[in-house]
Amino acid sequence: MPTFAEKARKAQQQKRAGRDEKDPADLSGAEEPNWDDPDSWGAGDSGADDSASRNAGDSAGGNEDRAQEPAHRPRGRAPRRRGRPRGPERVPLSVRVLPATDRKLTVAVEQTGLNPQSLVEQALEAYFRRLKIEDPGPAQEGAA
Repeated sequence: MPTFAEKARKAQQQKRAGRDEKDPADLSGAEEPNWDDPDSWGAGDSGADDSASRNAGDSAGGNEDRAQEPAHRPRGRAPRRRGRPRGPERVPLSVRVLPATDRKLTVAVEQTGLNPQSLVEQALEAYFRRLKIEDPGPAQEGAA
């Protein structure tokens, strides 16, 4: 007796056969791109629409008031998304935690809807208040 998965697979194959649709994961018959020619990497002669490339210079209406970005952007921080408020400046910090702590953090993220960064910041602030540790202020350069 066929399993549920076998029945579903067979039904899907029959549906594709009726539409002349190829399995997207099936790479049989796919040609290896010419790695020396970047123009051949795209859709080729398949007739697929590459709208992102095709519309690269077009104005879609709604971007007329947007300032043109320079062709070469200096390396560094990516531009901030438009309409997104800038958050407070943060210092990168990398820590390793025990697997149990990581699992608890994951549960806390799911229950509160906050991201891990916010949860860790709130937990550290609560811990600092409990120990009565205050911010000493920004580090002074040249002070000994």
